[in-house]
Amino acid sequence: MVPQCLHVSVIAAIGYSQYFGESLYMMKRSVNLVFGILLVIAGLIVMPMPVPLGLIMIILGLSLMVSAWPTLQRKLKALRSRFRKISDKLSRIRHRLPGFARRLLDDTEPD
Repeated sequence: MVPQCLHVSVIAAIGYSQYFGESLYMMKRSVNLVFGILLVIAGLIVMPMPVPLGLIMIILGLSLMVSAWPTLQRKLKALRSRFRKISDKLSRIRHRLPGFARRLLDDTEPD
């Protein structure tokens, strides 16, 4: 037989881990969203430079925001389905892109 106090502590531990798991998920989502927005804004500011650093920053920011903001994912899917030629070109060069850009293309692949 297991003592009653052990049952209570196990239930409390399971409840607390679920609570902290959800709050950690929300914190990670919020951080991704904030850093994504900051990267997109910084990328727009840096865009006129001759080096394509601004474009890389925008793609990185969008990849962070897509994981945290499902509405943005749906909007990017709609844009890619509207501009099918550009979407097909992006899909063809997908294997040459870094991991974060590949994930962005996979998450926003139009149906």
